[in-house]
Amino acid sequence: MNLDKFVAVVKLTSGEEVVARISELENMNKILVDSPAMMNCSAHQRRPGINMIKIEPWIKSGKETTYIIDMSKIITTSEIFDEDVIEAYDKFVDAYYNGVEMVPPRGMSRDMGYISNVKDARKSLEKLFKES
Repeated sequence: MNLDKFVAVVKLTSGEEVVARISELENMNKILVDSPAMMNCSAHQRRPGINMIKIEPWIKSGKETTYIIDMSKIITTSEIFDEDVIEAYDKFVDAYYNGVEMVPPRGMSRDMGYISNVKDARKSLEKLFKES
């Protein structure tokens, strides 16, 4: 039995694409799927060219973390190397399967695109307008 787990996408014969930490059960012709999720990509309606990834549980009626899938139900698997996708998946696993509360980052910085709040921006623009 091989227990080297890695994050991968599994394409099933049903058409589903499941993202999970997987390992092969060699002698059984099956794979072990840990914390499976479905990832859907959708375009941002207000910002063309911006895509968002939605991650949701593969099986919504339970919180089992490990499933076994027969190889006859699998079309292909592909390891995920994109660090952003892996990080998003790990955050989902922590929140959904492990019950870790997600805490949003405190405050905004210039690196995040923060320039000022509305009140300060209004004062600054009114000052510019009066001086011109």
